[in-house]
Amino acid sequence: MSKAKIMKFSEKKLKSTLFIIGMLFLPILNFFVFYVYVNFNSVLMAFQVNIGNVTKWGLDNFSTMFTEFSLSGGVLGVALKNTFFYFFTSLLITLPLSFFLSYFLYKKIAFYRVFRVIFYLPNIISASVLVALFKYFIATNGPVAFIGEKLGLGALPPLLMMSETATKVIVFYCIFFGLGGNLILFSGAMSNIDSGIVEAGKIDGAGIFTEMFRLVVPLIWPTLSTIIIFQFIGIFNASGPILLFGGGQFDTWTISYWIYDKVTFGNTLNYPAAVGLFFSAVGAPIALLARWALTKFFDYE
Repeated sequence: MSKAKIMKFSEKKLKSTLFIIGMLFLPILNFFVFYVYVNFNSVLMAFQVNIGNVTKWGLDNFSTMFTEFSLSGGVLGVALKNTFFYFFTSLLITLPLSFFLSYFLYKKIAFYRVFRVIFYLPNIISASVLVALFKYFIATNGPVAFIGEKLGLGALPPLLMMSETATKVIVFYCIFFGLGGNLILFSGAMSNIDSGIVEAGKIDGAGIFTEMFRLVVPLIWPTLSTIIIFQFIGIFNASGPILLFGGGQFDTWTISYWIYDKVTFGNTLNYPAAVGLFFSAVGAPIALLARWALTKFFDYE
């Protein structure tokens, strides 16, 4: 190879290398600044307490957290209870409902295309609009109250202004409007099922439930197990649109919203950082255990 060709090749390689570096520079910088630095700094803040202009290091934030957990009716205790309520509702109600609806849409029931649009529509409408409409429907002077009075059921109480019902109403909202995302994932996975397998099952006498649980579930297991694992990964982030429903009033706090409220409106960083670090430390092994269990006992591959 001549010297001119070597120089030309080297120049081309240099330009290619500089182009790659230029394209990757901003994403890498973003990763180190907004992920590595922010998370590392939040870990440090968890062990700091600011007293005037003096920063004290120690476990005071964690001690305060456990003390608050021990208080009857404490905000953190209520937030944790609500967080588990959202998590188990999503795992045991929303997820199975999404699967069943996806299955019947996959079987192309009458008007299945219309139902697919109806179920997915809330995902493309602004959450603030949906919440406003929902609050109007269940208001004491809204359509639900009007129908109830006509049926002789009496006046409808202010459901979102009562600690006994506020969280339950928001959870119902999350179930009712939270089917679309999983519906798309399940429908996409089911559409890739070989029709010959289903036909062979029918020839062997497989009924609707046999087909659903012994054919469809194993064939879409990678998608289903991934969704379940993501549920466990976000176990302490389980929440609803709390801010739009009143910002934690009437005992509607969750752990994630409590941290957001403290940081955004309370101008407090160290204590929420400690709470976040604690639940991250607890949530990580739970997610790993869930992944191990799904792989160990439900391996359809």
